[in-house]
Amino acid sequence: MKKVVPLNENWKLTFRSFREDLDPTVEPSDGWFPASVPGDVHLDLLKAGEGPDPFWGLNTDHWRWVEEKDWWYRLDFKPPKISTDEVAHIIFEGIDTFATIFVNGRQALSHKNMFIPCEVDITHEAETGSQVKLAVKIASPIFSVDINSDPDVKTDWNLPRLFARKAQFNYGWDIAPRLVSLGIWRPVWLIIYRRGRIYDFWLYTQEYNDKEAIMKGNVVIEWLRGVPSEAYVKLEIFEGAMDERGEKILEISQQIFPSDYEHNLAFEFPIKNPRLWWPNGLGEPYLYSYRLSLILDDEPIDQWEGNFGIRKVELIQEPLSQGGTSFYFKINNREFFVKGFNWTPLDALPARITDERYREVLQLVKDTNANMLRVWGGGIYEPEVFYDLCDKFGILIWQDFMFACGNYPQTEAFLKEVEKEASYIIRRLRRHPCIALWSGGNENDAFRYWQKGKDYIAHKLSREVLYNVWKKLNPQTPFIPDSPFSPSGDDPNNTTEGDSHRWAHGTSYLSDFYMKDESRFVSEIGHISVPDKEVLLSFIPEDKLWPPFNEYWYFHAADNLRVGWRYRIQSLFNSIRENNLPEPKTLEEFIEVTQDLQAKAYVAWTEHYASLPYCGGILLWNVCDCWPQISDAIIAYPLKPKKAYYAVKEVFKRIKR
Repeated sequence: MKKVVPLNENWKLTFRSFREDLDPTVEPSDGWFPASVPGDVHLDLLKAGEGPDPFWGLNTDHWRWVEEKDWWYRLDFKPPKISTDEVAHIIFEGIDTFATIFVNGRQALSHKNMFIPCEVDITHEAETGSQVKLAVKIASPIFSVDINSDPDVKTDWNLPRLFARKAQFNYGWDIAPRLVSLGIWRPVWLIIYRRGRIYDFWLYTQEYNDKEAIMKGNVVIEWLRGVPSEAYVKLEIFEGAMDERGEKILEISQQIFPSDYEHNLAFEFPIKNPRLWWPNGLGEPYLYSYRLSLILDDEPIDQWEGNFGIRKVELIQEPLSQGGTSFYFKINNREFFVKGFNWTPLDALPARITDERYREVLQLVKDTNANMLRVWGGGIYEPEVFYDLCDKFGILIWQDFMFACGNYPQTEAFLKEVEKEASYIIRRLRRHPCIALWSGGNENDAFRYWQKGKDYIAHKLSREVLYNVWKKLNPQTPFIPDSPFSPSGDDPNNTTEGDSHRWAHGTSYLSDFYMKDESRFVSEIGHISVPDKEVLLSFIPEDKLWPPFNEYWYFHAADNLRVGWRYRIQSLFNSIRENNLPEPKTLEEFIEVTQDLQAKAYVAWTEHYASLPYCGGILLWNVCDCWPQISDAIIAYPLKPKKAYYAVKEVFKRIKR
């Protein structure tokens, strides 16, 4: 069996001015400090006492220097000695972002994508039993991009973000501070393979009825050190998920022939009396489990295990008698009303998010009776624990690709990187029964429509590159090129087709804009509220709590980039006035009335859209803040539910469509 050795301890970290030379074999001494892997440069600096709490007051201003430096990680280790039929690879699950990796001084690899792993072959060092001096240079994300490489990309509040394949929200957003993350943000492993490995595997439902489900699967084997004359794969299917596995119900073996160049094997098999996977509130999200083994000389040399569900998901877009087209989901041939939320990263520094925090927040989501989350395109592709929990809880996932609010480059090099990213992400996530929709991103069509009019659709990124990868790798799951989306090519936010985003801060939640809207599907809608006083005190000095028209409130209510987003505090008072309520005179009254309005708005909007027979669902903005702020979230950072959380829980429970 392959050997897996974690390489997450004993790293050191230092920085240099951009493009300042540093010998990658230099022994860490003065100026180096301990680094956590997985982690983030900001967190290591914070632990070393090199900066203030970035979430307090205006402190993120004091961290801007970090994004302008080159950062160097160092680790010395001695790999286990390997035999002549083994290979040794270092797997970086995620480096953020512009990385050059050195092994004993030689440049082994360059990497420029936060969202996909990279791999370094150290077979020679492991064969000889040599010490490995591993160095990772992470260059400034600001100075590592050429903002002039595509002259069509010229309007944005931060141009460098559009050219970098990293989390967009940490360049500063209305929901996030400007903390441009850097670091080895996901685990690192030394993996020793004997001859080969399982490169890819997934199972999906071809068809089913009450008596039988036909499952199909595909396995890709990669030989790393010569193709053996005889090997085979064995697939075992079990009742129940991995953590509660029941009896084995099926075992299939297939021989791998040396002449099969791609070593791509197809499976097809029946499951008798199938138990279907259903979303939360519609039935049990039943999971089966599998074990796939690659066997050589009667011994497993690689093995994958996981869960799968039997289900069929469809997005129905058909002409309607009243005009326009529908936009609703069916699961297992049953139409249902989507009730859920937009999901944004749980922390402004994603490396800090723990598995336990995912469990806590997703349990809260499940308890609201929600059946879908939209993973928003300005954040990150979440880790496996997130999707595993959504599988278990029956929470469908609308998965954006990580592009948001921009006219992204269309150069050959950029699109090639996008193709590589999309291929990896679809292969990684398509096995999860929770995946219900692939979307090209967030408000990119709308951004280009604002710039170019109806010429916005002439953009290769979503309509060619992402579409073609989806069509090749996962056509069983629906795809749309962006959100909001107009299938006719009209205004992307056209409410008579596709999905729409509904935003009108400062108005009454009962205004005609909302209550006479006939959107076919509302994938973003939100109402700002003020969190509890204890949350406010975690980022605002007590003497600045009231009145709220000061820099601290503006900064934590959207204007952390100081680009004119101060209106949000005033919009709260405007909405109070528009709802014919008295102006609050104290902080306590301000908190109370804004949380009441948010709760009532989310109830009224959910009931309104659920009453429209041609509306397919509502996804409220949003679940949880990524830093302490004044926002639309129903859970304040780090884990403080607002009144809206409990109100949504009740209204979602009442709606049975």
